[in-house]
Amino acid sequence: METIPFLEYSLYQMFHMFIFWSFIGWCIEVCDMTLETGEYQNRGFLNMPICPIYGFGVLMVVIFFRPIEHTFLLLFFASMTLCTVFELLIGLGMEKLFGARWWDYSNKKFNFKGYICPGISILWGLGCVIVVRIVHPMVEKVVDRIPVKLGLALIVIWSVLIVIDLISSICAVNKLNNRLKQIDEISKIMLMSAVKIGENLSHETLDVKEKYDRLIEARDAKTQALKQRYERIVSAADFKISEWKERYEGLVNLRDRSVERLLKAFPHMRSISYSESMETLRKRLNSRISLSRSRSDKSAENDMDGVDDEE
Repeated sequence: METIPFLEYSLYQMFHMFIFWSFIGWCIEVCDMTLETGEYQNRGFLNMPICPIYGFGVLMVVIFFRPIEHTFLLLFFASMTLCTVFELLIGLGMEKLFGARWWDYSNKKFNFKGYICPGISILWGLGCVIVVRIVHPMVEKVVDRIPVKLGLALIVIWSVLIVIDLISSICAVNKLNNRLKQIDEISKIMLMSAVKIGENLSHETLDVKEKYDRLIEARDAKTQALKQRYERIVSAADFKISEWKERYEGLVNLRDRSVERLLKAFPHMRSISYSESMETLRKRLNSRISLSRSRSDKSAENDMDGVDDEE
């Protein structure tokens, strides 16, 4: 394959290196999330086991910093700076495109807008030094040993899968945003309806009470009519609120695997416009997960009790 000047790699080589490092990045993210949550989560924007940000990041480092790869400190600081800027730009870009903050370092010291922080930047620098000086030369050799026909077939297959997965993931994000928008709108309608109905109910209640107090001593049919009027007002108010509440609960409890995967894959993701609605969705999802685990644990205990009884 023809090598591109300055890059010193062919497109064939760069594609396979990109896939490899994207997969390694996905593995790192899965391990990190497992340590944080205690369970497996399919990390990354895509459904496939790759995190493209790692693939692009490593390619930039090995291409741009090849002249300084033998100078530890220079390579460390250059890699740290490049990866930090890249992470910030990707974070801001995804926030602009999808209206959400996908990761958040706000709880770490000296962070900038929650997207970058010194601790993570240092890890980027150290990781890149290890990659450039130790691991990547071995990756180059493995890529060069892949039969060309097999390599080209893999490029076609991976390209098709990535395009399909990208479209699917973008659709999932759009579904999530539309759902959050509807939940937020219904929440506002419920609040405004409650205030309006409450104010009307309050005025009517005071009016009814005033008339009722004047007639209480008479104990005639008018008193009963006032009671019924009050009850009708309360029933009408309850019906309107309950109708909106039913729609709200339906949206919050709607099961969608693609949306739930995103929420689980990015536990620190926050919606810019609908943060409260996203937290509501996340809480309901966590409640369902906890309930499912509880049932599984009870089922396992019952199975063990059955085994003990047989023995």
